Amino acid sequence: MASRCFAGVGDRGDLEVAGGGGTRRSRAWRRPQSSPQPPRRPRRGDLPAGDVGSVPAWRRLCQRGVRGRAGCGSGANPPPPRWCLPTGDGTVWPRGWRRCLREGEPVRVLVTGAAGQIAYSLLYSIAKGDVFGKDQPLILVLLDITPMMTVLEGVVMELQDCALPLLREVIPTDKEEVAFKDLDIAILVGSMPRREGMERKDLLKANVKIFKSQGAALDKYAKKSVKVVVVGNPANTNCLIASKSAPSIPKENFSCLTRLDHNRAKSQIALKLGVTANDVKNVIIWGNHSSTQYPDVNHAKVNVKGKEVGVYEAIKDDSWLKGDFILTVQQRGAAVIKARKLSSAMSAAKAICDHVRDIWFGTPAGEFVSMGVISDGNSYGVPEDLLYSFPVVIKDKAWKFVEGLPINDFSREKMDLTAKELAEEKETAVEFLSSA
Repeated sequence: MASRCFAGVGDRGDLEVAGGGGTRRSRAWRRPQSSPQPPRRPRRGDLPAGDVGSVPAWRRLCQRGVRGRAGCGSGANPPPPRWCLPTGDGTVWPRGWRRCLREGEPVRVLVTGAAGQIAYSLLYSIAKGDVFGKDQPLILVLLDITPMMTVLEGVVMELQDCALPLLREVIPTDKEEVAFKDLDIAILVGSMPRREGMERKDLLKANVKIFKSQGAALDKYAKKSVKVVVVGNPANTNCLIASKSAPSIPKENFSCLTRLDHNRAKSQIALKLGVTANDVKNVIIWGNHSSTQYPDVNHAKVNVKGKEVGVYEAIKDDSWLKGDFILTVQQRGAAVIKARKLSSAMSAAKAICDHVRDIWFGTPAGEFVSMGVISDGNSYGVPEDLLYSFPVVIKDKAWKFVEGLPINDFSREKMDLTAKELAEEKETAVEFLSSA
């Protein structure tokens, strides 16, 4: 007999079983006294806001519940059965209903430079649910240049061999029209690396060509709601070029990665105090993802022995905080290259995951993070139309500047210095943009 389970809004324990011979009520079924209407089947709209479920999958889950257990309790307001979970608004869903989301719409995620070492550390974390949640199916689109397609095939094989339940499809390609189609998230990792003897101007010129093309592809093929995260260096200016090349996508949808610097700053404070990185919050990276960036802990807090105090108060070493600490964070990337002969990959991948997860789910209450975003409308004296790292809070996939933080003279000087570098980069890049 085919069975169906209906969870009513008024009476959280009501079940109704329908079969080929008509409809019968389970032994413990009672019509809710408060409503003359019989319980109805849950619909898509009944799911918690923001989630998309599958009614057939939900029904199968209900069938297992009805067949395996009888009765829903009794009384005017009976308790939900053991296999049901109240949502707080009177609706009841079977325990484990979030598994049904796996039959919902997958999120389409692009990673460029997908055959590179950062992507190799990044893709597994995304595919197993660390970024978009353990119940969110995914389609991964992997873009790289044509000579890297053989390597990319190996990456695809490894992802397949991981047997990850959330990963619905992997699409390797060297074509922008395929890669940028209907994207929800674009993580632009690939860029032209700086080679020995290359001037910064030459580096900017090469990357303007790449990010102008990718920005145009976003504009033409991606969803207008797409969130774009630029990782490839020089990340701030590359992000600005991509944004200018995609005029139909809001500028606020573009951000660049300074979370790696943010995490480095948290880690240095934690190591100094002998606490975990989770005990440190609200550090700030101002400006460019370069050696002029300003790691600022004037507003940071640290939990020491259960008490939250300011970082300056906890460390009691102003000379270190204004000297070696800043230099260590600014030059950490170069130190990693010197030690392992390769640039940061594992830590960069972790930072990308942190950055995108915060965009998707928002920042925790009382905390802010660092993110390179368009400077328009800021209250900190940073010139307009720069991609500059600010402290931000995120809610409903939209970021806002953290306002009202006092800026001392030491900080003002550092912030202006990195803004100057970004303005110079922008001027050079825009020249190349008009001629590219």
